[in-house]
Amino acid sequence: MTNPTLRFRPLRPAVAADGTTSLDLLVTIACAELPAQQPANLRPPLNLALVIDRSGSMAGRKLSDARKAARFLANELTPRDRLAIVSFDDAVTVVVPSTPVTDPLRFITAINTIHCGGSTALFDGWLAGAEQVAEHLDPTQLNRVLLLSDGQANAGLTDPRRIAARVAESTGRGISTSAFGLGDGFDEDLMGAIAGAGDGTFAFIESPSQLADLYASELQGLAATVGRRVSLGLRAKNGAQLKDVLNDLQTTAFGNFQLPNLRAGQELNVGVRLQLPAWTPNQEIASVRLAWDAPGADGRCKQIETLTLPVLSAAELAALEPDAAVAEQFAVLEANRARRRAIEELDRGQVEAASSCLQGASALLAALPDSALARRELRLLKERQALLHDDSNLTRKRLSRESLRSSTTVWEARDDEQA
Repeated sequence: MTNPTLRFRPLRPAVAADGTTSLDLLVTIACAELPAQQPANLRPPLNLALVIDRSGSMAGRKLSDARKAARFLANELTPRDRLAIVSFDDAVTVVVPSTPVTDPLRFITAINTIHCGGSTALFDGWLAGAEQVAEHLDPTQLNRVLLLSDGQANAGLTDPRRIAARVAESTGRGISTSAFGLGDGFDEDLMGAIAGAGDGTFAFIESPSQLADLYASELQGLAATVGRRVSLGLRAKNGAQLKDVLNDLQTTAFGNFQLPNLRAGQELNVGVRLQLPAWTPNQEIASVRLAWDAPGADGRCKQIETLTLPVLSAAELAALEPDAAVAEQFAVLEANRARRRAIEELDRGQVEAASSCLQGASALLAALPDSALARRELRLLKERQALLHDDSNLTRKRLSRESLRSSTTVWEARDDEQA
């Protein structure tokens, strides 16, 4: 597999020799496409645990569609893959222990026995799934827990910080976690934190009928994963200062930034704001170190790039046209921050203040040249504003999903499926 490409794209392609420069810089990590027809046996084997909430609130269509989607997942795996099925309410049941998927019918038959129960011991369910994966942990495989819940953690360990910390410990051992919230009653803050700490995918599933599409997307994403436990080290040099990272990424124990998985054919964009004193030509401005675990590789993979830019007078720099693509990406990142501020206002009961946050983001995007991305973001923000007064809970969940796009792998249904 070809290494990812690191690219620097400044808003203006120079810095000032005779004054302070505020440098907006887009750091792009791009991964090459996989071959158009990649045989299934070329992807790393999967070691999965599907953890299904069976608490009372899952009764009816939710659990019926959850079972249907689980059957779909079992049918999509191969004998090279392992799958465990775990269900939970206030108690945990290992429905099928981790087993190679040589006979999907065994899993399908067991899945059909899952019925609704009582409360929601979400952490205990996740832990049982992680233990199933850990029993067959293999660094050459993709080891992941898929956690599906429609509710709040209300039995066993319920503290979101402690749960996320335990998930992060598991991630450090090589077991990632995706968190799928179903319907309008789940805790989006907890599930988002689990996906972020778990180096996995966060999904807000508004209709149970979307589950099969979600699982298909998750399998495609796992097959395309070329880097896990991805970190980005940013070091300003020669008096330059790192003022902001607009993605609001979590930091690692070494002070680097945690990125989502690297996937073939996808780009990750990180918005960085640096401040430079009067600059001397040919000085390095910053260095960027990308590190990741590649499936099947021995040890961490690393790539380092350094940034230098031409030096102009402040007047010449101000006269340069900004890069429209960089301005657009920064506006989207700012809009995601505005969504987080709107959530904070909603939590305080300040609906008008939340609306004002979204209106400010819309104004920033509306000032940009017309593009498909800007139009889509403006449409989403308009829809969220329109829904604020009618259904603040649903608005909050949608805002949370969209705000996490800057820092976490987020699944979103096709536009024609979304309200």
